[in-house]
Amino acid sequence: MPMVGLGTWLISNDEVSKIVTDALNLGYRHIDTAQVYRNEEGIGKALVASSLLREDIFITTKMWPGMFGQEEPFQNFKGAMSACDDSLTFLQVDEIDLYLIHNPFAKENRLEQWEAMVELKKQGKVKNIGVSNYNVKHIQEIEMAGLEMPVANQIEIHPWHVVRTELAQYMDKHKILPIAYSTLAPIPNWREGSQWNGKPEDMKSGAIPCQNIADQYGVTVPQLFLKWAIQLGYAVLPKSVHYNRLQENLDLDHFTISRDDINAISNIAKDEQQCLAWSGSWDPLDTD
Repeated sequence: MPMVGLGTWLISNDEVSKIVTDALNLGYRHIDTAQVYRNEEGIGKALVASSLLREDIFITTKMWPGMFGQEEPFQNFKGAMSACDDSLTFLQVDEIDLYLIHNPFAKENRLEQWEAMVELKKQGKVKNIGVSNYNVKHIQEIEMAGLEMPVANQIEIHPWHVVRTELAQYMDKHKILPIAYSTLAPIPNWREGSQWNGKPEDMKSGAIPCQNIADQYGVTVPQLFLKWAIQLGYAVLPKSVHYNRLQENLDLDHFTISRDDINAISNIAKDEQQCLAWSGSWDPLDTD
């Protein structure tokens, strides 16, 4: 899996084909989407139109398991199998490179959903299976059931929301790859105007953090944060609809952050880490 992928959350189905085409032409080889993003169909059109070979593009998508307060029931085994078929159809591919359970909210159905993921892999519909927003307890349920373990856990990772020590150690022990989303969340104009922005007002309108460190390397703060995550071993999924920013987010090979600066960036988290990618201060990692 490439270390830099294109995140597509909040890109509409009508707009996403052009963005993905631009990204592929620039050199992106990992496209991240999800059932709940409702843009898999547009991504599929871009994949079919591309001159690249299918095996040269890594596709991640996610099954939506349900959420509290919604009318739809939490996903069961049959529904999870069907969701994957829908994603395959929309994406116009025969196999998904990485298929994730999007969240751990379906407490009573989590193992059933994971059993479906294992079955989908057996059937050859997905190459790799993983989870997103799972904490140690959630993954231990899979371990205790004696089922195949996830290969990846996609979680919010940025300098204000670093990986918790217990989770980092557990994933390292079980060779579960942490994949970072919302790495650019501390930047003031991130997700501007979206309801899916849990940042307090002072972070939305404040100064750009770590500008002084970025200036030392002659890079932008988004480039600094993405490289910070990559040097810590996390694949990243920056999202943009602007060509120059797509280009900038991929241009990360010309500098290396010193160990001291990596530590300085990692140590700027608030006393109480803040989840910024969800509305409000609630963190999906704290789900029962």
